[in-house]
Amino acid sequence: MKKRLISLLCILLCILALCACGKKEEEEPIENDAAILGTWTESYWDSGYTFNEDGTGMDIFWDQPFTFTAVDGELKIQYTEGIYQDKLFTYSVNENTLTLTRSGEDGGTWTYTK
Repeated sequence: MKKRLISLLCILLCILALCACGKKEEEEPIENDAAILGTWTESYWDSGYTFNEDGTGMDIFWDQPFTFTAVDGELKIQYTEGIYQDKLFTYSVNENTLTLTRSGEDGGTWTYTK
């Protein structure tokens, strides 16, 4: 009787342990600012960026693909290949003008047009 009780308790503990390992919650996708979507260029350096609706893009100057998030005036670019570092900007869009500002050692402000 004692062995059966111990076996039953072990089975119940195993079932409880497995139930506690619930399904992992999926993160909701980030919805990027629609104002930043499209191709933005500047003529002096022949550079710019293309931002697609699916969160992918292209650095025109370096010809490098990336993924991005653009929410609440902050833009993060993560390159998907190559040796380029991720970039973090603050941004603003005024009609057909995109202004990107980056802080730190390689900081500066760049203006692009659509």
